[in-house]
Amino acid sequence: MQTDETTAIPAGVTALAEQRGLGAAVARRDNPGAVKAVLYSLVTAVSGFAVSFGLFYLAGTYFRPLIPLAILALATGICGLGWAIVFPLRGNESAYLYERGIVHVRNGRPRAALWSDLESLEVHVIREGNLMAGVTSAYLLRTSGRPPMRVQPVLTEQPDGTRQDPFGSAMARLVADAGRPVVEKPVGKG
Repeated sequence: MQTDETTAIPAGVTALAEQRGLGAAVARRDNPGAVKAVLYSLVTAVSGFAVSFGLFYLAGTYFRPLIPLAILALATGICGLGWAIVFPLRGNESAYLYERGIVHVRNGRPRAALWSDLESLEVHVIREGNLMAGVTSAYLLRTSGRPPMRVQPVLTEQPDGTRQDPFGSAMARLVADAGRPVVEKPVGKG
């Protein structure tokens, strides 16, 4: 199982997986949660504002060429503050892969789907002509009559120098092995 093995799968997720007959756990993708993201954003904001204050002071009294750096630090502080506001609104998501399906948790509400219930797995890839061309931006599990389950990729550096998402690769393999279509969909301007 691809996870921190010291972290237990929540009881509600395990119960839902057993109820739906999903089989053994294969991998998991946890979102660290909005609280951690907000704290990091606030630290970034406070640091950015403090550095910009210091640089503006130095630029005003001693060395004027520091103004562009002070503006950059101020912009970092403003962005950090913006993210501290946005992160709680985005919600918390986790996904748990099982041999025969997935449990997707969004804002504490778990949903389960068997691989055989899926219409398709859409792999959103940023199209050519964009800065991040070829990078996977999302996985959408489409089920009939229900909203899609969205899983964010987490790209990690591989020994061969490429960046891949092992969780997403495992999910695509499980969906394909169940005979469901895995469709690569280009996204972005182009």
